[in-house]
Amino acid sequence: MPSRSIDDLSPGFRAQAVLLDSAAEFVGLDLLIYCTHRSFSEQAKLYRNGRSLAQIQHKADELCEQWGRADLASILMDVGPQMGKRILTYAAPGQSYHNYGLALDAVPLREGRPVWGDKEPDDLALWDLYGSLADDVNMDWGGSWVAGKIDRPHMQQKNISWQNLIEDYR
Repeated sequence: MPSRSIDDLSPGFRAQAVLLDSAAEFVGLDLLIYCTHRSFSEQAKLYRNGRSLAQIQHKADELCEQWGRADLASILMDVGPQMGKRILTYAAPGQSYHNYGLALDAVPLREGRPVWGDKEPDDLALWDLYGSLADDVNMDWGGSWVAGKIDRPHMQQKNISWQNLIEDYR
């Protein structure tokens, strides 16, 4: 189970998460932070969802050959099959900022209930308000990414790449 605690974030990003929470409160936005740090195994389970064994093996080969991370390839192959048919993430183990405590996922609340949708104007307004806080706290918001990979709940550290993290974090 991934962590929900901001205490499990890296120290610098934890400070930004506290600022995000304060900024949201200031503008009257109630947030539920539901994912912070995620282990490599948890990431592997999410990545496997909706993919064939051949696709998973291809990613494991990439982790070994391109990134020199046989350990992450083993985790990806050994966590077992996932049953869902829908792709949940494009990030394999080591390729997610969550793995390094540099990301969080949150959802706006309306009357104490999560607002997952973005089709209704009122719902989209809440997401846009959440996203507008990203620059204020020096985070990169997944809701501003290119179509097809939009991830509205996701906020991550700016000006750092998972490509550097995967090589440095062993």
